[in-house]
Amino acid sequence: MRTLAAGAAAALVPALAFAHPVDEVVQGAYLTLAKGEVRLELDLTPGTEVVGEVLKSLDPNGDRTVSKAEGRAFGERVLQQSSLTLGGKTTAWRLDRVSVPPYAALVQDTATIKVYAVAPRPDRAGPQILTYANSYQPAKSQWIANIFLQPGGGWTYRVVSQKHTDDGRGLTVNYAVGR
Repeated sequence: MRTLAAGAAAALVPALAFAHPVDEVVQGAYLTLAKGEVRLELDLTPGTEVVGEVLKSLDPNGDRTVSKAEGRAFGERVLQQSSLTLGGKTTAWRLDRVSVPPYAALVQDTATIKVYAVAPRPDRAGPQILTYANSYQPAKSQWIANIFLQPGGGWTYRVVSQKHTDDGRGLTVNYAVGR
């Protein structure tokens, strides 16, 4: 499913899909409405000219190895710069996991760090609104956010409208929940 979602996102943002800028961090936020929660996959792909700025935070002791603890601490810091509002109420993200490619791949290639998080969301029938914003910026960045639906447990979801901020950092989604 994620492959299809990534393909759809790439089709929406051709500049990001065909040429990765070496002087920017490309940030793709994939939000999924699921039964009782919102899931986040935040993909961070630093270009070779700015990867050093990301590595300062990811590998603070500079030993060129990212431990599980360092990865989780990095994920928590990134999530602190991301907000989710549901129905006008701010909801906290809970870090699920962080996927960090080998250090050498980050330095030499355009490898992607993935931060996964979950936030609780009450299911109740009717119109709903979700607002996501990402203010993480270790260096010059490009942002995009997309919404996906995963109905289940007798609940259905339908996007009524969505609006991206001009800079791509934010997304507001009006959606309907049905039973």
